[in-house]
Amino acid sequence: MDGTQPVALSGRIVFFTGAGVSVGAGLPTYRGTGGIYQDSELEPPHARDLAPDRLPGLWARFGDRLRAAREVTPAPAHVRMAELERQHRHPVVIVTQNVDGLHAAAGSTQVVELHGSLRTMRCLGAGHHLDLDQAIWVDGIPGCPECGQPCRPDVVLFGESLQPRVWAAAEQAMQDADTVVAVGTSAVVYPAALLIAPGTIAARQRIWINPEAEPPDDGWTWLKGDADTQVARLTCA
Repeated sequence: MDGTQPVALSGRIVFFTGAGVSVGAGLPTYRGTGGIYQDSELEPPHARDLAPDRLPGLWARFGDRLRAAREVTPAPAHVRMAELERQHRHPVVIVTQNVDGLHAAAGSTQVVELHGSLRTMRCLGAGHHLDLDQAIWVDGIPGCPECGQPCRPDVVLFGESLQPRVWAAAEQAMQDADTVVAVGTSAVVYPAALLIAPGTIAARQRIWINPEAEPPDDGWTWLKGDADTQVARLTCA
């Protein structure tokens, strides 16, 4: 396939996205070239980091991503996906592994955030949910304005399970899809990777957008390149 010609998507579409879709917004990937965890001894945030003595360090590690949630704007790939939702006569759903909230910021309305969002948090007391700017910060830890208890990021940490209702929504979207477009994911983080594992997708059209990582099997059309360039090629049939 020519590397510049349009690629028409048909039927019910699901975009399955990973960190690579946000590179154009200035956010690094996790495991690709230049990624946060490539050739690094830095461990991903873990559930054990919710202990009181480790909580300040957990929030410090999320510092860059918290600033991004306030300051970074969606990449062209995010914007194009939102445009396709408005243009398409069938549903367009985003199932994302990302916690940056950029799909919703771009205007996509059907977004399943598998790992939660850094744009919200919840307290460790009564479980109150609040937006990023509602928290009261003291000594590097956000506090709940309702009960005064410290808050945790509203994301799934390593060692925690995905929320059942979120997983069910993602599975249903995948089952219903006529077209699945995987963008900027290495498909190595589980259980999210199970959604696009070989033999699990019934969609007749499968598009894989990634500059490095190969598709999980031969059933994908690989548009090799960065998310912004390749998503720009996508059109509605």
